[in-house]
Amino acid sequence: MKKLFIYLCLLLLLSSNAFAADISYNSLNENLKQGYKITKETSSQKQKTFTLKKNDEILLCVVFLNDHETECWKP
Repeated sequence: MKKLFIYLCLLLLLSSNAFAADISYNSLNENLKQGYKITKETSSQKQKTFTLKKNDEILLCVVFLNDHETECWKP
């Protein structure tokens, strides 16, 4: 029983990359090229926030205007 549990855990750990989505969490432009559409845009003096949607998937991207850096994530 203990071996079965260990094998099951190893299988789940090793197969998790096979189900990973092809999302670039560092680039707004790369996500737009992959078919995501901007559905909402808000801005302040320091940052712009974009809500992206593709089918049922939603991403949030923040562009920091001072550093020209981008961070994207799934909510």
